[in-house]
Amino acid sequence: MTRWFDVGAPGDLKFTPGAAVKVADRWVALFAKDGGYRAIDNLCPHAGAPLCDGSVLDGKVVCFLHCWEFDLDTGACDVGPQWAVATYPVRERGGRLEVGLPEA
Repeated sequence: MTRWFDVGAPGDLKFTPGAAVKVADRWVALFAKDGGYRAIDNLCPHAGAPLCDGSVLDGKVVCFLHCWEFDLDTGACDVGPQWAVATYPVRERGGRLEVGLPEA
């Protein structure tokens, strides 16, 4: 089961290139991709840099500290599977974005 959290209207979020949003107890990075949005954990698991501030290239965000790449669809990391980040569903409803978290 998924619990949905309103994170704001796309025009109100600061995409640089990602937008950091607080969802329940975690920070999530939102990215625009292919006419929709993707959400991943915001902190790089290697050194804690905010992934929302990385560069986006070929559907991946590149962490600005050490150039590790994270796939925006799967969260997979180019360095190895143990470094993957979580991904979350995103939907647009009534002109606002919602991020889904699994219910505990």
